[in-house]
Parts: sequence; C-alpha cells; structure tokens
Amino acid sequence: MISENCDIDEFVEAARNKDILEVIALAIDEATAAERIFYHTHRHTEKDRLCGEQYSRQLKQLINYLRFEIKPRRPKSRAYQLYMANWGGEDSCLPPSVCMPL
Repeated sequence: MISENCDIDEFVEAARNKDILEVIALAIDEATAAERIFYHTHRHTEKDRLCGEQYSRQLKQLINYLRFEIKPRRPKSRAYQLYMANWGGEDSCLPPSVCMPL
C-alpha cells in the first residue's frame, strides 16, 4: 500500500505528478488493499478495520471524481478537496473515449 496509515493526503502526495489514468489505477489498487484490511477482520484490530473502510471509501470517491467528474453530495469532503486542488481544473477530463458526461 502507498499509505500504510490509511491517509488520503499521503496517497495524493504520492500520486500528484502522475498521469490521471495512472492515478486511477493506483487508487483502485490502493482501495482494494484497504478493503482487504477491512474484510480480513481476524488479522487486524478494530481501528485497522475502520481505517481500511474509511480510506477505501475516500479512494473510491476520488476515483469517481477522476473518471466521471461527478458533482459530490458533500463538496466539503476531503477527497473532493484533494481532487479539486490537484486534478480539478478545466483541462482535467480524460481523453474523450474515457471521459463520460453525465
């Protein structure tokens, strides 16, 4: 995992200068690893499980912002703030074959 502490800020810092498609792939891998922490309850503490659940949720939100440029229900969420600060400019859309308007 990129962030052993389940910190979305740490993940974004590591992914900041990468291509958007690469960031999406990294976020998918990271969310999968975080969910494994959450679902493998016999190996980790309750804190680890909660960390994995929240972190994977934030990563999935970030993936949705990157893929679909959706408008969030909670525009004050940390994942949305990080998306806007790093990839949310007007030219942030993926290639037309990948970017799907809603």
